[in-house]
Amino acid sequence: MTDADRLASARLWAAHHYPYLASALFAIRFVSAPNIGGLAADEHFRVYVDHHEISGWTADLLGVEMVHQVGHLLRGHASRAREIGLVEDDLLHWVDSADAEINDDLVQTHVAPVDSAFPVDLGLAPSLFAEEYFVNGERRIGIRRDCGSAAHGDPRRWEEPPPMKDTDGVRKEETDLIRRRVASEILSHQRTHGSSPAGLLRWANTLLYPQVDWRRELGATLRRGVAEISGAVNYSYQRPSRRAYCSPDVILPSLRQRVPRLSVVCDTSASMNESLLTEALTEIDGLLVASGVRPDAVSVFTCDAEAGPAQLIRSASEITLVGGGGTDLTVGIDAAIRSRPRPDLVVVITDGWTPWPTSAPRGIRTLAVLLGETPPASPRWVQEVVINDMTSPTVEVEER
Repeated sequence: MTDADRLASARLWAAHHYPYLASALFAIRFVSAPNIGGLAADEHFRVYVDHHEISGWTADLLGVEMVHQVGHLLRGHASRAREIGLVEDDLLHWVDSADAEINDDLVQTHVAPVDSAFPVDLGLAPSLFAEEYFVNGERRIGIRRDCGSAAHGDPRRWEEPPPMKDTDGVRKEETDLIRRRVASEILSHQRTHGSSPAGLLRWANTLLYPQVDWRRELGATLRRGVAEISGAVNYSYQRPSRRAYCSPDVILPSLRQRVPRLSVVCDTSASMNESLLTEALTEIDGLLVASGVRPDAVSVFTCDAEAGPAQLIRSASEITLVGGGGTDLTVGIDAAIRSRPRPDLVVVITDGWTPWPTSAPRGIRTLAVLLGETPPASPRWVQEVVINDMTSPTVEVEER
């Protein structure tokens, strides 16, 4: 078997056992590099091969090494190393740390990459980031593995210069496309097979759905809505104009700034997560105070399949949460809309598993605070803030 056949066979093995990495595996360009001791990669999807060293390797070992190098490229270990500002003496410890991040996602029944570090080798638990292994992990003694600049960002003597044309290697803009394609394949594989590695799932979700602090997003959305309402100035006869003396027989209106009125509809059905509901209410409570909304301008409706009466509250602690049955928030939203004075903004706190009104209420902004891991989408006329992490305050926001 020729070296080219051996590499082709190993790449097919890798694509078969790690199908979600196929786009990255077939983007690799192999370059001969004697005396490097195996495989290494640069940031342009060029994998350098010591043909003498790999002559006795099996297809599965060579395939696992390819998967390993692709792991450095996809996870951006080179750019992450530059952010830390490594010195030469730290490079190989960083490589071990990056290897540990990759290797705990390899199929356990497959052969391990040669001399590559696993979390246990650094004295730490699996499922950590390379940065955590680097700071807290033990340094390995007597084992030196250099995976190339793909792992640490420092070009090695055997590496080619950056590509001038497409056939020379993968450029940065194409690298970004490959990463997004692979991330999509990882999530698709998880949906259909349920067997994507946890670390790769975390990476794919972070890349495709970057998380922002839901408190910040919720605060910005509420402040924006309140500001738009407060900024509306119109004529009102509630207080006569001070210029009425000009025409004493005619009552003239005066310009008045609107006081924004808000209604909060709380889903209290049996499916709701109580701790998240409490936290969301507390955040809204504080944000409304910070936004300058008067306490007597906020009403709360609890709702499962039926809407409770309006509760005028000064803080979230005063809310009486009743319910626990089925879910139909259309009645709660309708109760909020029909209340008097009519609200300017309706905030719906729910896990999303509810019917919605068929159309947007006229003249009323609607914000849905969706709680839970995978809430269904709300109608397009609803602005969403999704609180999708039970343990850390992060959200996925869909812009409307």
